[in-house]
Amino acid sequence: MNPTLLHTLDAQPLAVIGDIHGEIQALDALLNQLERHPETQDRLMVFIGDLCDRGPDSVSVIHRVRELVEQGRALAILGNHEINLLANDAKDGSGWFFDSREASDAPFYAPFARASARERPEIRDFMCNLPLAIRMPGLRIVHAAWDPACIQAIADVPCGNILELIRDQQLNLVQAAHTDDLYARHVAELERWGKQLEDPNDPPPYLDAVADFEALEQRLNPIKRLTSGIEARSPQPFFSGNRWRYSDRTAWWNEDDDPTPVLIGHYWRLFESPGQGTAWRYGRLFDGVAPTAWHGRHRQAFCIDYSVGARWRARKSPGTGSENRYRLAAMLWPERDLLFDDGARVSTTDAPA
Repeated sequence: MNPTLLHTLDAQPLAVIGDIHGEIQALDALLNQLERHPETQDRLMVFIGDLCDRGPDSVSVIHRVRELVEQGRALAILGNHEINLLANDAKDGSGWFFDSREASDAPFYAPFARASARERPEIRDFMCNLPLAIRMPGLRIVHAAWDPACIQAIADVPCGNILELIRDQQLNLVQAAHTDDLYARHVAELERWGKQLEDPNDPPPYLDAVADFEALEQRLNPIKRLTSGIEARSPQPFFSGNRWRYSDRTAWWNEDDDPTPVLIGHYWRLFESPGQGTAWRYGRLFDGVAPTAWHGRHRQAFCIDYSVGARWRARKSPGTGSENRYRLAAMLWPERDLLFDDGARVSTTDAPA
């Protein structure tokens, strides 16, 4: 049977690795930690998506992961940053791949290695053959949200057909957005206010068409929900990820009826408190949740993204004490322990039975 975008896996020990975002030093350090211990050195690694963008060397991260996949030592699933790349949607932090983003990304993320003309099609080909989710007896793995209807929608789509699915979903969205001229209004607002959308000091007015278009995409596009999470329209715009946003992330795991453990990335968790006076908007979904605790309606969910993608902040502000705040983690399954790139191994708490 040909593999599909929902990959099925036999029960076995795993090391599920969180979002890397181009941080090659962190990845190499974590791989070295996995190799050091007999009980972890031969287990299958699963990369949970967001290999690229924002960090110093997305090219090397993708090359390293691709080698492991080709050797049969690892699997990888798609995150929203890989989907953006495949859709030719040049977003914040993707200047390593897209020429149109190089200059605007430089103040925030430079220096960063850039993909060559030869490497770009190879990177796309690799990503085109990755699934969107993995199901194993007693475990679910997805980048952002395990939505049953969306899982069903992609379950029988062969791997390698992701570009066609992205194109079809985009066509469906544009067709639906022609109601009330939403698509035309959305494009007009982006053309009028696009520059200000990335300026924290000069916010545009509330862009209703942009907000309505994003909400429509959330309802219609299963790829969006699986890789970007389940979002809701925000009554007020907010600046995050270097742009003004009109839809906000939700703690979908509190409404998830399935008690089967589910591992996710995407949500920028912190192992340490950001400290008084430090803005860390991403972590608000984990208010009241211990840094190593399972969360959700049945304590069935665990986010293993410990925000290594923000290490560029520490590089831009050396000596602030934040260098150890942003970590790369692997969830060791079935032990339910965390192994970090600095070698620390920590048991998780409040785990489901």
